[in-house]
Amino acid sequence: KASEEKAMEDIVVEAYGPEGVSLIIEGITDNTNRSISEIKHLLTENGAKIANPGSVLWAFEKTAEGWQPKFPAEISEDGKKKVADLIEALEEHDDVQNVTPSF
Repeated sequence: KASEEKAMEDIVVEAYGPEGVSLIIEGITDNTNRSISEIKHLLTENGAKIANPGSVLWAFEKTAEGWQPKFPAEISEDGKKKVADLIEALEEHDDVQNVTPSF
């Protein structure tokens, strides 16, 4: 069976969540198309959408601790709750390792 193992690949998905919050979704997968499709479905179910590559990353800086927003977003408490629910749904997916919002 070991010879059938597929190579694992890092993925980074950029997205916009509730109230326009930018999200960086990092994961690892053996099937990029499947993972991105499933992540896109989770985003849609939670009022979010996938962004074009590069449209979100510019607003973050990669540090030793991970991604940090350069321009933290101001959003309502309701928006923060929706984003928290979205992050929870994404992080329950086996392929998703980390989700960083822009606030």
